[in-house]
Formats: sequence, structure tokens, C-alpha cells
Amino acid sequence: MILSRKFATQPVTILLVDDDPDCRQLIRDAIEQGKFDNPVYEVSSGEEALQFLRREGAFKNAPKPDLMYLDIEMPGMGGQEALKAIKRDPRFADIAVVMMTGVTEDSQKRMAMSNGANSYTNKPIDALSFIQTVMQSTSYWLRIHQFPSPLEHSHVA
Repeated sequence: MILSRKFATQPVTILLVDDDPDCRQLIRDAIEQGKFDNPVYEVSSGEEALQFLRREGAFKNAPKPDLMYLDIEMPGMGGQEALKAIKRDPRFADIAVVMMTGVTEDSQKRMAMSNGANSYTNKPIDALSFIQTVMQSTSYWLRIHQFPSPLEHSHVA
């Protein structure tokens, strides 16, 4: 078996993880307004995020996301704990994780970076600023950042 790289032609898959449905809607609106043609999935907790990634239960057919927007403060498993679990698992360590949160404390920012976050963005209070922030972040991750092409397995006869 030979591993070879092939140029990625599939759009980047995005996963939104936030317990607030209004925040998830604003992020989806921003992605739509930015004319990003990418599949967007959403879950409402850290536990669901891990189930989605592991393709457990209702998420058995879930795609592996390339980009994840992850809130910090959620009931149950919070974003920091979910981030640690994601980055510890070699199957998911390459997912770009943007902490998109209302938490502005430097200690949380440092913890997120220590836990492997790729970016930390504050949720502005007003909806217009929030949408602009998400559009700018998404633009960076989808138009500037270079995601590696997936490894494909091919058999040699």
C-alpha cells in the first residue's frame, strides 16, 4: 500500500459547538453571508462534539470536520475539556479549533492555547459585530490557511 497526497477538492467541513442556538444561528448566518460554500454541522455540547467526531450514536455518518468553532462555557463538558480530548486523540489533532467565546479572561486564553486551540476569538455582544468577526475568522481559515490534502490509500499491483 502506498500513501499519496491528492489535492483536496472537497470544501472544508465546519462543526459548530455551542449550547446557545442563537449563537450557532449567527455563525451560520455569517458563513452564509460570507458566501462560503462549506458544509456546516452543529452540536450543542462538548459531549456531543466528541460523539460527532467519534461517529457515535446519532452521528454514525458524521463527516470529520476540518474546522471547529468551540464555545468554552457550556453545561456538562465545557469547551476546554472538549478541546483537550480532541487534541489528545491523534485522529482529531489536525482539526483546526477556534475557541469562539464570550469569555475574555487571559487565563482562559492561555489555557486554550495550552490545550491546543488554533485560535481564540471573542464573541462581540452585538449581532452585527459578531457576524463580522465570524466572517473574518472563517475567511482566514477557508481562504488563507492551507489545509493539508487528505492522505489517500491506493494499492499497487
